[in-house]
Amino acid sequence: MKILVSGASIAGLSTAYWLVRSGHDVTVVENSADPRRGGVAVDVRGEALEVAREMGVLDEVTRNRVPTEDIYYFLDAAGRVEAQFTPSTQFYDSPGDIEISRDSLSDILRAAVPPGARFRYGESVAAVRELADGVEVRLTDGTTQRVDLLVGADGMHSNVRRLVFGPEQRFVRHLGLYVGIVKRSAAGAGLAGSHVYNIPGRMVMLRGDGVDCSAVLGFRSAWLDYDFRDVAAQQEIVTDAFRAEPGWRVPEVVDEIGRDAHFYFDSVGQVRMDGWSEGRTVLVGDAGYCASFFSGMGTSLAMIGAASLARELAAAGDDLSVALPGYDRAMRPVVDEAHEMANGGADILFPVTAEDIEERNARLREAARA
Repeated sequence: MKILVSGASIAGLSTAYWLVRSGHDVTVVENSADPRRGGVAVDVRGEALEVAREMGVLDEVTRNRVPTEDIYYFLDAAGRVEAQFTPSTQFYDSPGDIEISRDSLSDILRAAVPPGARFRYGESVAAVRELADGVEVRLTDGTTQRVDLLVGADGMHSNVRRLVFGPEQRFVRHLGLYVGIVKRSAAGAGLAGSHVYNIPGRMVMLRGDGVDCSAVLGFRSAWLDYDFRDVAAQQEIVTDAFRAEPGWRVPEVVDEIGRDAHFYFDSVGQVRMDGWSEGRTVLVGDAGYCASFFSGMGTSLAMIGAASLARELAAAGDDLSVALPGYDRAMRPVVDEAHEMANGGADILFPVTAEDIEERNARLREAARA
């Protein structure tokens, strides 16, 4: 089949790998002018580890893992550790999980995509028209491609989902939280692990590997109306949320926000859909089932979903009327479990009141003693 994949991040790269390996003619379009760089470390866990093994990249992923185990240290205003938490065993019950920088994983997956896949950067999907025997896709450069299958692997704010399934508001559930990320933070240079300082309803986390560090600033809020393209306005939103906080290293991190050319800001949300295919279009990864920052499962879901789609296509002999419903059925329990994880993650990282912070710390100390 001739297949167009929209998005060249983890979901798109994983999908391209499996579909080219299955013998399909694959083109990947990516809105960014170049491969995206930066971002916090990600986790490959559970079934995704087996997917990485089947892709032949597990050894390289393991070699490039963050060298220290991911431990969350919860600090007071003076930087003293009040409690700590090891997600792999205390939350996921999967001690074999691998933490790796997003850049390293992207590079590994891109190199693994078999020859034959075409990558077109600086392009995205502008229009989609379902035909009796295919999909007509118009790209932003004005060219048109006729393909057998369109894959939306373009993230929580998926353009493909909007064009084919409907407005974002129908599918993205706001969880009452916003997160800004300083992708290279000098304030946490040399730190290893995730160091978290909470003020009621807010969090500053310095997440490092002993060398590089990113800063995550999050706060609870009702839905905000802001321009997704105005980075300066987003930086001001996050700065305002933390400007008056003197505790721990917050002033240093806040000072970095306006100087970060790659600053990231977004709402924390989940994508909830009854199904991930419509006609000859299918969604993979965050575009279809984003479980949110707090599940820690985004990367793993993307890798699992890509493998599942290819498996269902092969089993159905590329009959989309069989393969795409099969993909929905295969992924539903995996996605539902990941969505539930997000609730526990938010409670741990974003206590609402000072009392909630104390209760969380006490609960973690007790769990450590046990």
